[in-house]
Amino acid sequence: MKTPTGPLIRFKRASLGYGGAAVVEGVNLEIRPGSFWGVLGHNGSGKTTVLKTMLGLIPCLRGKVARGDVRFGYVPQKEKLDPIYPLSAFDVAVMGTYRRIQPGLLPGRSASQGLTRRCLRECGAANFAGKPYSALSGGQKQRVLIARALAAEPNLLALDEPLAGIDITTQHALLELLKTLKETHGLTILMISHRVRAEKGLFTDIAWVDEGRVETGPAEEMLSSGRLSEVFRSEL
Repeated sequence: MKTPTGPLIRFKRASLGYGGAAVVEGVNLEIRPGSFWGVLGHNGSGKTTVLKTMLGLIPCLRGKVARGDVRFGYVPQKEKLDPIYPLSAFDVAVMGTYRRIQPGLLPGRSASQGLTRRCLRECGAANFAGKPYSALSGGQKQRVLIARALAAEPNLLALDEPLAGIDITTQHALLELLKTLKETHGLTILMISHRVRAEKGLFTDIAWVDEGRVETGPAEEMLSSGRLSEVFRSEL
């Protein structure tokens, strides 16, 4: 699989929001292959708005969002699947292969299942692949959702608050999983979080979202105490 050389995503003076009303404005952001971005800020600051615009789920209001040779794998903040439907963990994960369906063609059943099993195994979810998704713990569900995103064969994995509502031990395990996936698959990763310092050892770049603006820079610089005070002017 050819590795892109140019930027995967580029925001240029972009205003982002809903119904014509901007939530964040003047966004300049460039995501290059191999980076691990942390999109950080308070709850409700507009982090998910940035991600949804990046994915093309909502349009850019003004300015420009350019996408290069990017294939997304997306892990949403919360996956609400009605427990009335008897979906197993495998059923949820195999949904990731559907992005490769072309008009008039059905995916190869054995190939899709093989890819799904491999992704579940890589994410530490093979042992409960046959269990009902609704019966899994929060950490187990996240592993399945990451496997689903991986089954889309992405080069950019985007996660919206993947650690929310999960105990500390499981959080650390999931962060180690992401680190391993980045190394083994050569992934670019973008992860939204409202926490400031917990994942600083993983990030290469940071985008702070606060009060309608986005500040970007290298993680080492952006997570320094002086920079935090400058960007937010308050203790987080």
